Amino acid sequence: MRVPLSDGAEAVFTDHDNGKTSGLPVVLLHGLTQQQHYWGPVLARLAGRRVITVDQRGHGEASGSQVTPQSDFSIPRLARDVIEILDRAGVPEAVVVGHSWGASVALRTASAFPDRVRAAVLIDGGIFGPRHLVTSDRSAEQVREALRPPALGIAETDLWQAIESGDLADYWSDDIQRALAPTFRVDEDGRAFTRLGMDRHMAVLDGLFAYDPDPDIAATRRPTWVVVCEPAVLDPSRAPAPTERADSAESLAQAWIAARRSAIDRLGSRFIRQRWSGAHHDVPLQWPALVAGLVETVLEHPDPGGEAE
Repeated sequence: MRVPLSDGAEAVFTDHDNGKTSGLPVVLLHGLTQQQHYWGPVLARLAGRRVITVDQRGHGEASGSQVTPQSDFSIPRLARDVIEILDRAGVPEAVVVGHSWGASVALRTASAFPDRVRAAVLIDGGIFGPRHLVTSDRSAEQVREALRPPALGIAETDLWQAIESGDLADYWSDDIQRALAPTFRVDEDGRAFTRLGMDRHMAVLDGLFAYDPDPDIAATRRPTWVVVCEPAVLDPSRAPAPTERADSAESLAQAWIAARRSAIDRLGSRFIRQRWSGAHHDVPLQWPALVAGLVETVLEHPDPGGEAE
């Protein structure tokens, strides 16, 4: 369903309700550059549940010309988008699950609209962000440029070869390719680009940069599950060597791990913390059964406390 939003932008969502679903509805919010089909492998494991998948503004089918790089991509505005989608779907209360950038949207939604969010799940995001990578040796502009994605414009076959040989190589399947395919568009010359585009990507990144999660972490009163992915291939105890550039890929990867660990250690008792060792950032594609199992647990028991390691 294509939804006009109150500020003139547009979102697209799919209500996976065949009339036989039961329990609390769940909303799945994708990360930066992605789209609602990213959740396909997880969705397939949530049979019997009412699931709403969303193309957030500027992404997927919501990437029309009315959503420009000048549109409001702030996290508070995106949280308002979620509520407007719930209104259109006739859902008074839901569990909101976000991955990466979507986790920041989920956290803000839970904090700002506690009467509409029964519980939240933040998968490798939300409690930390690019602002936490800024140090005395690494400026905000350095971080921003280091996080700028490749411009693409490469042959579609080369794109898939690169993706298939990356972090998901050991888990690659047709389901994963189907989940990722709508992220891209292919021009008449066979060159692949993200549907979001570079200018909007950087606008979304700037909106995330501007977001400070700490006030929402302090304010939220809804039970919130936090998953931090800790890839086994990187040693979180290794500090960058003195000769390494502060904005190098290795240095930033280590900084992300440090930011995750610092953020999760600061959380209060309302947050149920989980560290998934060996998980990659794209864990909904890597381990969809585990992610679906967590969502099922939250739907069945949305109000517990405690910590799992």
